[in-house]
Amino acid sequence: MLKAMPGTAFPFSEENKENAFKSISMLLSVTNGMSLGEITEMTGMNNSTIQNWVKRGWVANPKGKRYGKKQILRIILMNMLRNALQLEAIVELMEYINGDVEDESDDIISDEELYNRLCWIIYLVDEQQTIDKEKIKKIISDDLSSYNAPSQEAKNRLSKALLIMSMAYISSEIQKQAEEEYKKIKTN
Repeated sequence: MLKAMPGTAFPFSEENKENAFKSISMLLSVTNGMSLGEITEMTGMNNSTIQNWVKRGWVANPKGKRYGKKQILRIILMNMLRNALQLEAIVELMEYINGDVEDESDDIISDEELYNRLCWIIYLVDEQQTIDKEKIKKIISDDLSSYNAPSQEAKNRLSKALLIMSMAYISSEIQKQAEEEYKKIKTN
């Protein structure tokens, strides 16, 4: 069972299962963005990591000192994958899906829909208690049946990226569990 919403320190919520970004989106509608401190609290990351991602162009620059929805989503997506994939690979994967971080015109899916679909896939994989690649591919295929892709190639790209992202996230969660079990034998 998932303990936290993927990429965040927020507790997992059954009510957000189909729209993982809902709680954060509601918060953003009231606050007009988030400060760096609020993002670090939400993700469990440190300031310098996020600032480095902005400096490298992996996350769009904040407006003033406020990070908007697009920047927050990019940070959350990168955060949820960084324990399993190298940062450069995550950035390449995001570019494979949506091109340039600053240009939304080349996006095949919004970061919000990407995050929501990825979380939904992770929830279903968790529910089915599977790590079988073919079963995960089937879950992705079923989910993308409702996706209105700009082209079949875009849908194929998204499917491949979702497989990599979901497997990376799942593997990082399994690694955390293994480390917890190791700590138990070390303390006995």
